[in-house]
Parts: sequence; structure tokens; C-alpha cells
Amino acid sequence: MRQRLKHRTGSIAAHLAAAALALAGCGENEPNRVAQYQFILTAAASETTVEGVRTHDCLVIGLFDLTRPVPPTGVVRFPVQMHRQLWVSTGKHGETTTADTTIGEAVLDYTGLGQDTLRVTFGAGPYTATLGPGGFLSGEYSGEWTCGPEVPLAQDSTLLAYGYDAELQLVGTWRLSELIPIQ
Repeated sequence: MRQRLKHRTGSIAAHLAAAALALAGCGENEPNRVAQYQFILTAAASETTVEGVRTHDCLVIGLFDLTRPVPPTGVVRFPVQMHRQLWVSTGKHGETTTADTTIGEAVLDYTGLGQDTLRVTFGAGPYTATLGPGGFLSGEYSGEWTCGPEVPLAQDSTLLAYGYDAELQLVGTWRLSELIPIQ
């Protein structure tokens, strides 16, 4: 049986991004000396068979602060949440299986912040990725990223028991954006 993978926008990322934006506001007594940034790696793919639809999601998200003026080159350490999810839909029934973890200190080594393009090296536990160049558009930097078996949680026993394919190469994006306070 031939299966076809289709790229789709990660719904988890959209919900987490909206929540992070809502939490990014600052009170009137807080000085505007710190810029808060959101870093996201997100990828998802769906496959359709005669039995139903299977969707694999992969997400890494974290927030960090930089003191203004923001240096164009630097290294920042911050916690990240990592998520992998399998959603299976058959007829009118759907099941979701999720694995997630927090890594207390991820490292982002960046070059070009505040300029037209950005290059980053991201490390979380044993996982390291070199990303970029990412272009700046609509207030954020972004570029292509692939979530493969080397990204944490691919071998999670619960996901594997429900049919998560740890060998998939999920094509997605990385994004880095400054969160603008709502006042």
C-alpha cells in the first residue's frame, strides 16, 4: 500500500505561540530594557491510508530575554519544551498520543540578530542543529528545519507502541521572533 506524506502547519505551535504572546505583556512599572524572544522549531506531516489519517508532530519551544540594546551576536541559555505527538483518525474516532519533556538549559548561539539574515546553532541536551540563514519577514526570522530521529523523544516507548514512526524526516520551520508587550 502506498502512503503519501503531506506537510501541514503544526496546530500545537499555533496554540503555544498565542499563549506565549498573551503572557508576554509587561506592567506599566516594568522598564522596557529587556527584549523577550520566542524560539520555535516545528514540523508536522500527515499520511492518508484506507484506514484513516495519521499525523506526526514535532515541536521545540522556548522563551529568553536579551538586554537592550540587543547585541547582533551572542549566546543565550534558556529552558525549552520539547513535544512529539501522534494523532490517528479513523472515521469519526480520533486518538492523540503525546510525549513531552523540558530541557532546563538549551543553548542558542546566534549571529545577525537585528540584521537582514540570522544564523543560529541550537543545542538541547545531546541534540545540536545549525540553522540558517534565516530571512527576516513580518517581524520574525525563519528558515527550514527538519525533525528527524536525532531530535529528542523520537524513541519514546509510548509513542512507538501507538505506531509513531521515529524514522520520519518531518520538514518544518524554525522561527525566532521578539515578543512585543501588550500594554
